[in-house]
Amino acid sequence: MKKITLLFLLSLFFSNAQEVLNEDFEGGIPLTWSNENLNSLGDPNEIWTIDNTGLAYYVSATAQYMYTAAGMSGNYAIFNSDAYGDGPAEDGALTSPAFDCSGLSTVVLSFNEWFTGGYGGAAYVEVSADGGSTWTAVVNYPTTNTDLEYGEQIIDITSIVGTSANAHVRFRYTGEWSYYYAIDNVVVQQPQVSEPGACTTPTPTDQATDVTINTYATGGTTYKWVEVGFAAATTGDPASTFDVTYSLNQDLSDPVLIATDYDGTILENGSLWGTEASTGWQANTTYYWKVTANNIAGSTDSETWSFTTGAEPLSIDDYETKVFKAFPNPVADMLTIQGNLPIEQVEVFNQLGQSILTVKENALQNNQIDLGRLNSGIYFVEITSETKTETLRVVKK
Repeated sequence: MKKITLLFLLSLFFSNAQEVLNEDFEGGIPLTWSNENLNSLGDPNEIWTIDNTGLAYYVSATAQYMYTAAGMSGNYAIFNSDAYGDGPAEDGALTSPAFDCSGLSTVVLSFNEWFTGGYGGAAYVEVSADGGSTWTAVVNYPTTNTDLEYGEQIIDITSIVGTSANAHVRFRYTGEWSYYYAIDNVVVQQPQVSEPGACTTPTPTDQATDVTINTYATGGTTYKWVEVGFAAATTGDPASTFDVTYSLNQDLSDPVLIATDYDGTILENGSLWGTEASTGWQANTTYYWKVTANNIAGSTDSETWSFTTGAEPLSIDDYETKVFKAFPNPVADMLTIQGNLPIEQVEVFNQLGQSILTVKENALQNNQIDLGRLNSGIYFVEITSETKTETLRVVKK
């Protein structure tokens, strides 16, 4: 659901924009693009290539995060330093053909990206207004950046290219048997839409108290999470992504958490933070937060809201004493419930607390319920027996 929504919104933006460059690499890397290793002592064959697996190598062997998290689709360009192995340093540059900005008053560059940092790898996105004689970096992931960077980038490059008739953009990766950088959907345009309006209707409600801190265990780590959501604006043009900023200060200075590039108003992972021990959401603490709505024309902040958390969540040992378990989690379709008590009813709620599915005892087959028709997201499965009712958190893929 999320990516369909994003692609639909982007199609609206692009259909109402004056484009001077648009490349999705579905036909491979065009001959009009320059593709070279700028290190004169390096291997000239170590250049950008095309991939279409969607796999985020060394992050997951099976999950197609390039598609589901970064917003790419089909073919995309990648400089895979790890695949080239040990040897001279690489400086792979993928440079666009010239584009003409002379008829534009505002020039915006957008693209989808995935950067896996580490082992001395660095990535840069650079723009030139003089045919490639000089370059200005608009994105810089240095060798010290060992994080994952992914999603949609929207960058106003008007101040760099001005009304140049001979402008270029290039994507560079430097490393030596490092990781990789991938990009897709490169567009330069003058938007013909307006900025989105401000988001409203926060969840939790503004100034809410005793907000529940939950826990979520995955990959051997237990995270704390708080249910967070909001309503997209009904004014301006639609947003393509949302950023959420949390702080202990009302002026939002010194943010404690920034969640970026979400394309839905229920933040499945935007509310995850820290571990169960001492980091992440703290009990009986007031947090201030805002949502920034983004589209190709610009960004708009919501009002600053607040909520105060309740007690510390149960420890993982307490959670392990639950009577019922549900698997697989995340689940694609059939969810199996396992427990020591007969099940009388299973009810599924969305993050807004709305009941969307109820299965009685006589309708349960092998203690399984089919969630295949639900949209991707977080759901709460309430299991009722004669003597006990438990609620489990389930992620629908």
